Amino acid sequence: MEAKLSRVSQTLTPSPIQELSHLAQRCGAINLAEGFPDFPAPPHVKEAAISAINADLNQYRHVQGICDLLAATMRQNYGLEVNPLTDVVICCGQSEAFAAAIFATINQGDEVLLFDPAYETYESCIALAGGIPVYVPLDPPYWTLNVDKLMKSFTSRTKAVVLNRLVQKKLIDIGTVLTIQLEKFSVRKNFRPLLELAAKWTALLLQTKYMSI
Repeated sequence: MEAKLSRVSQTLTPSPIQELSHLAQRCGAINLAEGFPDFPAPPHVKEAAISAINADLNQYRHVQGICDLLAATMRQNYGLEVNPLTDVVICCGQSEAFAAAIFATINQGDEVLLFDPAYETYESCIALAGGIPVYVPLDPPYWTLNVDKLMKSFTSRTKAVVLNRLVQKKLIDIGTVLTIQLEKFSVRKNFRPLLELAAKWTALLLQTKYMSI
């Protein structure tokens, strides 16, 4: 079977989160690796699901979702006027959205800057796309961004910069808005160098909000 697998797939390592979850289950320990709700779903959410089932809403919708609802949500939550058919991609969670964005934009040999520490799935997705993850360490104890380190990390092969939860600001919201004009956003002063560097090297800015609503 191993001979049937691609070379890049054989370089991937198991998810530490999953390994810790399996270990916790095996040892009967409290699982601190994943976030599990300790409360039931709200009644109105259950009722909406039951209503959809009873109404026989069991057919495929447009791949872009309910366009009018998407446009209204983007307007209400982000103050953006978007075309749901061209500006928004609906995905099942952050990991799928990140993978889709990387596969859509990264070519063989492209470099993708990651702020370290970063979410574990980023490196695997970039590797599967043929890209090269380049880590930019954040300075402890407050995990601040060192602009000098960032500047030295950009090269002619830099295709994208991923803003994870520790350094994020409204730039490009993976799974929500992939194509957006950066000047529409108000960015804090400490992100100005990042914007300038991205513009200089024509790099994409990708933001992940896997714990946000």
